[in-house]
Amino acid sequence: MVQEYEVIIIGGGPAGLSAGIFVARQKASCLLISKDLGGQMNLIPKLENYPGTMMSSGPLLAKTLESQFLSFSGEMIYDTVVMIEETEAGMKVKTSRSEYIGKSIVLAPGKVPNNLGVENESVLSNKGIHYCTKCDAPFYQGRVTATVGVGGYLLESGILLSRMASKVYLIYKGGTLGGDKDMIASIEKKENVQLIPQSSIKAISGTNNLQSITVVDNSGKETTLQVDGLFIEMGSKINLDFVKHLVKINQKGEIEISEGGKTIHPAIFAAGDATSIPYKQIIAACAGGANAGLSAFNYVERLKGRPGIRADWKKTMGDTVFHY
Repeated sequence: MVQEYEVIIIGGGPAGLSAGIFVARQKASCLLISKDLGGQMNLIPKLENYPGTMMSSGPLLAKTLESQFLSFSGEMIYDTVVMIEETEAGMKVKTSRSEYIGKSIVLAPGKVPNNLGVENESVLSNKGIHYCTKCDAPFYQGRVTATVGVGGYLLESGILLSRMASKVYLIYKGGTLGGDKDMIASIEKKENVQLIPQSSIKAISGTNNLQSITVVDNSGKETTLQVDGLFIEMGSKINLDFVKHLVKINQKGEIEISEGGKTIHPAIFAAGDATSIPYKQIIAACAGGANAGLSAFNYVERLKGRPGIRADWKKTMGDTVFHY
């Protein structure tokens, strides 16, 4: 027997977990499928820009969100989704181990940053090596940093770091910077930014924390730079092969969504970093997950001939409970 749920959520990061909380709290049957718990939150050892949280980390927030979801009787399994298909019974979700039917789907698969593939990179991740300048640049006030990447990702990283770090090495393979002309002009005027063109990172060194990087140019000349932090902005991978036939994918490889996390498919909603939202931040993913979760729940309610709800908080007046 194929298990059936009212809502199936794909992804265990902040967007997926938030969607699950808002669906399960309505007493709807809800299954969350994910490869892991937390997604990119696991790359954040110190979390200081999540409202209401002063001393926390990405993994701790992920565990807290999971506990909330499970407290409302949500179900969670660790598996890989390989395909979603439309059937008369609903949306069939095929995983590497099983199959499930959902009346509605919330997509929150997140993204995975591209890495350099250099030895010690994974060992020193979050110990001086970072993949999100927006998230982690504030930790490097007055310190020496380097950033390597492509196009607009690199330019934005360099500008953000220049406002905080005492020194920024901007490393890129081309002979000239690519991207927005105004951003390039801004970078070139920064006195604390040193451009290192036609170069790549050959080695990363450090014991408990990053200490230096070795840069090699096109002629083969190697230079060792003492740095406190290295930001890798090589773009990200988003795996949407399992659902690309059902939703609209933009040129960046993201799911196009409209208000409430709606996609072009009436039964499919989406949230988080895999979507076309402009700000890839945890708080934005949580908000999007809540929206998509409520939209998915409302879709299922309308299938039953019910009006759905506009939010899930409740106001009690005497013995009467009103949904708003």
